[in-house]
Amino acid sequence: MTRTATHARRPRWRAAGVAVACAAVACAAAAADNDAAAEVSAGGVVTFGLRSDHHADALALGLMGRGHWHRREWAQVSPRAGDNLAQIDDEARLGWQQRGGAFDGWQIAVLARSQATLVASHDALALAAQVARGHTLAADTDWQTRVRLRAFTGAGLALGRAQALGFVPAPGRWQAAWEVQALALGRWRQRDIDGPVHLDAATQRYGFALASNEADNRLNLPFQQPAGRHGAGLLLAGRVDWQGEASPAGWTPWARLALRDGGWLRWRGLPQQQATLDTATAGTDADGFLVYAPLIQGQNRQSTVTRWQPWRAALAAGVELPDGQRLGGRLDTVPGWHAALPSLTWQRPAASATASGWTGLGLAAEWQLHQRRLTLGVDWRGLSLQAGADRLGGDARSRVWALAWRQAL
Repeated sequence: MTRTATHARRPRWRAAGVAVACAAVACAAAAADNDAAAEVSAGGVVTFGLRSDHHADALALGLMGRGHWHRREWAQVSPRAGDNLAQIDDEARLGWQQRGGAFDGWQIAVLARSQATLVASHDALALAAQVARGHTLAADTDWQTRVRLRAFTGAGLALGRAQALGFVPAPGRWQAAWEVQALALGRWRQRDIDGPVHLDAATQRYGFALASNEADNRLNLPFQQPAGRHGAGLLLAGRVDWQGEASPAGWTPWARLALRDGGWLRWRGLPQQQATLDTATAGTDADGFLVYAPLIQGQNRQSTVTRWQPWRAALAAGVELPDGQRLGGRLDTVPGWHAALPSLTWQRPAASATASGWTGLGLAAEWQLHQRRLTLGVDWRGLSLQAGADRLGGDARSRVWALAWRQAL
């Protein structure tokens, strides 16, 4: 059942109220690429992993953790040209991978996740910074604002399997893996803001014509009915790996296609709000004179919402050299972002390092072009560590770290 209420009011509109919060990209690739290097006996493998990937184009990560922003924080926003991306992608996981027997290749894990993606136009962020700084502009100025925020947190179970694809009628070795995640959601937030903003230089007054659509389980609406305490999520992931035949020169081509986080999110009685702001709304006063005043008009409702969660994709390819080193590149896609995010990768897996006399030490490096981030990884006896940033210190705008551990039983 849907409950609807309409409202119209004339409160103060905070011009800097453009949501820019968070950031994200998966950061445990080194542990996944080293699966073949783990020497395990029949039985199974206990797996444990932590990863955290935070990125923001327009501001330092240290500002993102503050719950309430004031003029000082907004004044430090410095957007790039075009759209700006911010992400958070965190996960903790404890699992079991079966080796041998009837359930060979099956995996089960408990996990907790937090993910958020924000895509905002340059104008939206530049406007927020301009208002916060209070600078006087000499000419009339227009901004076209556009903000898209998608976020959820949840915990639950993951079930999957990895196996060789010996039946594929194509040259080379083929392998595949898939996973299903069933999550209980603790937070779901979705926010869209669109519309033009104009500054009259003569009066230094702003004119807004904005539309906002928000769905958030923490919204407090007038006459709100009880909503579901938790939502539900069903997310899917899949991966296909290919390794070709060695060339006469000794190098071997490889490729990988991976999809993740496609699926459904659902919340019963989710509070939702639609609102428009027009600072030049015409009306008449008690004497019949025409006046213009800010007006917010909107609609509140509650309903059961089911939303398709778009896929995140990664396409990687490269070559493996005779000494075991792997060189390649990768393209990642993020829902709502207009282009692929490219990376350059290098890896010396632990298995080949042992053959070269490195006593089982694996090394990896990655350069992500959009994030401007260098990430280094080390793998030794089932323990993988990864860390990267675009710069050192508190001004970093992109940071990733991961810890993965595998123990055969």
